[in-house]
Parts: sequence; C-alpha cells; structure tokens
Amino acid sequence: MTGRLKLSSSTSSTVIRVAPGRREDLRLQHSTGPKIGGYQWFVSDGDMGEQVRRRQVPIIGSGQGASSWVHIDDAAEATVRALDCAPGPYNIVDDSPCEQRMWLTAFARYCGAPEPPHVCEQEALQAAGADAVYYATRLRGASNAKAKRDLGFRPRPLAWLFDTAGTTEG
Repeated sequence: MTGRLKLSSSTSSTVIRVAPGRREDLRLQHSTGPKIGGYQWFVSDGDMGEQVRRRQVPIIGSGQGASSWVHIDDAAEATVRALDCAPGPYNIVDDSPCEQRMWLTAFARYCGAPEPPHVCEQEALQAAGADAVYYATRLRGASNAKAKRDLGFRPRPLAWLFDTAGTTEG
C-alpha cells in the first residue's frame, strides 16, 4: 500500500487513518487528549497514574460513560498492519468497552492509589467542563469490527483493567 498513515489516540483508544498517497509521504502522527501526554497513559507511573494517586481524577455522576482501551503493543502491531490495508479509519480498541466507574477504580487499584473520589455532574461541569462530563457519563465505547476483519486485529485483555477489577473469568 502506498499512503499516509495517521495514528491518533483519544483518552483511551487509538484510531488509525490510512489515506491514499505516495509511500515517500508516509507519516506517523500521534496526538492526544488534554490530560494525557504521549503514551504515558498506558503506564502506572505516567501522568494519569500520578493524577489518580493524588485523587485528582473523580468518578463523575454515576460514571456510566464507556471507554474503549488498547494495549500499547496491540496499537503498534495494528499500525504496522495498517501499512498494507485499504484506506480508511480503523478503531484499534479492545473488545469490552468499560464504564468510567469500573476502569477508573481498576486503574487506581493498579496504581496503588486510594479509590477515586466521586463528584456530581454539576461540580464536574464547573471544574472540568462539558467534555469531561460527556466522557465520564455519556461516552459509548468504539467498535473494533473493521480492524478485526481487515487487519486481523486481535486485542489482548488489559491486566490493569481486568486483573485488578475482577471483571473477567481469567
């Protein structure tokens, strides 16, 4: 495939966009959400881990917003596979979107942090804005069906999420 590859990461998932072009123009770009620096989200001693340990990341409302996640090795493998695929966006995420109240509690446990605080939606709206409230309360996880079908993508379970939350069978 000749083309451009754009890798962008939201707060929790990765989207690969492949556009037609010349192989010499192939570019890999990574952009991140507001509180997340590079791939630091993926490690317990990264910026988010520190914020969670400081209890600066609350569960907002009932924390029902569902995020999709990806292991860094899976994101890298999918990026390589995307070099030889048809143009278009591919959601590189796990199979099990997880609600904020579950993933944030599991991540806190993984980081050795106390349970996250809870705030109401109105408090969060005033302190962090509408985007934070949306992600924590209304976001729906992404589908990886196209990546699985076209790239042969097979995400692995995330130890920090499933082992600490006790939400999987093994």
